[in-house]
Amino acid sequence: MLLIMNKTTFDKNIKASELVDFKAEMASNLKFSRENLHHFCSPLFVEAMKVLFDKNITTLSCGSGKERGILPGITGDFNALSDENKVIAKDMMISNSEFRLDVKILDTTTFAEFEDELLGIAERFKAQ
Repeated sequence: MLLIMNKTTFDKNIKASELVDFKAEMASNLKFSRENLHHFCSPLFVEAMKVLFDKNITTLSCGSGKERGILPGITGDFNALSDENKVIAKDMMISNSEFRLDVKILDTTTFAEFEDELLGIAERFKAQ
């Protein structure tokens, strides 16, 4: 079930599973930018997406991963990474050209726990 709402702030103690498919409403002409990330993905991914955006890491998608049989997280373009970042991403490969920052969501996993773990992964990458 995809939840689409205007709410942009959430209690960090909410269960991560309740937000994995959440997306804010957006105008069809909205441009992808750091300020608009919350319109493109669940709040679970926004802070890590900002870190990657600031480091010039090309992201391709973020979400539950259910449709591809992968864990919730952020998919990036491996070929667009610097050599230094390719070394970091090599264990995160999900295809020949994609890597995934992902975190398993348990029934007890909170928004804050998921976000902290994903941020820790994103922060491993270097600016490029």
